[in-house]
Amino acid sequence: MITELHIQNYKSHKDTQLPLKPLTLLTGVNGSGKSSVIQSLLLLRQSHKRQQLAQALIFNDSLCAIGTGKDAVYQSAEEDFVQFSLHSNGVAYSWKYISNESKDFLSGFENENKSNPDWNNLSLFSNDFQYLSAGRLPDLKYGRDDLLVENERQISQKRGCGELVAQFLEYYGEKIKVNADSLNANGSYDDLIHQVTAWEREISPNVNVLPQKIGEAYTVHFSFDKNDALGTTDPFKSENVAFGLTYALPVITALLAAEPGALLLIENPEAHLHPKGQSKLAELIALTAQRGVQVIIETHSDHIFNGVRKAIAANKIEINNVKVHYFELDEINVSTNEEIHLSKKGQILNYKKGFFDQFDDDLDELLGL
Repeated sequence: MITELHIQNYKSHKDTQLPLKPLTLLTGVNGSGKSSVIQSLLLLRQSHKRQQLAQALIFNDSLCAIGTGKDAVYQSAEEDFVQFSLHSNGVAYSWKYISNESKDFLSGFENENKSNPDWNNLSLFSNDFQYLSAGRLPDLKYGRDDLLVENERQISQKRGCGELVAQFLEYYGEKIKVNADSLNANGSYDDLIHQVTAWEREISPNVNVLPQKIGEAYTVHFSFDKNDALGTTDPFKSENVAFGLTYALPVITALLAAEPGALLLIENPEAHLHPKGQSKLAELIALTAQRGVQVIIETHSDHIFNGVRKAIAANKIEINNVKVHYFELDEINVSTNEEIHLSKKGQILNYKKGFFDQFDDDLDELLGL
């Protein structure tokens, strides 16, 4: 598990140190550096996948596309390098690269990055990893990749879109048994497909998730139990049901399928979900982190945040397993972050103006306060 991330001279991060926990929430205003934190991990992983991590930082590949050094290097850097450092299980790892605005990669410092056999033990570089972006399933086209699904257990092909979730569920739906700590009590069985359906029903009651292989392709249909208990509706195509179901599907699948020690990076899990659905999804996120999966979430949702607070208060996750960071830009557009501390009852101990307080501000204005 990664316990600290240190970013230097990358985008708006001049010198950012982030303690991480099993569950880490990245919050704050738009453009304050949250996505860049996740990108720093993605850049390391995709460079490692190209077997170039020591020699080059690859900007454009399957996980993310940054552009060139001009787009990536902190513009007011006082020193000519970009550096990412991790701490995991008491071991420090560091990768340092020479700044270059014109190239779509950065070269590693010759004496800084020598191959380390311990790298492959990091969850960031293993098959125990999932990334789901804010742009998952933008056109509702499900993909197929037998190698990625069956050998590497991945849900996404490119940019964290989650387009392999249909194939993943069809292949693993009955094979994977969900950890007892993440089981939804309304699920009939403990296998992945029944538990995915049970958690999706927290978003839309009576829904059934139906992954299918049609010819050489994969898709997901949804049906709904009829209120008169006379079976179900005919299956509906994904594009004919609520976006919340399809956007949440890869997130729920990744959370339930993850083994202890895995790393999940998830952007905006709340997308297209109503408040209750967001709160229940936060509960599942907390349960997943409590059983030893590291989950790093970027969110703009007070319902996700409050759902985590509720999980703390209900002893579904220990307070020591949660870290909340609030990001802002300072007067010279450098990303800054402050830790938000919570009590064992989920109470905020160091309130900061701008941190999920818009509801209160709007209500005060409506009440004339």
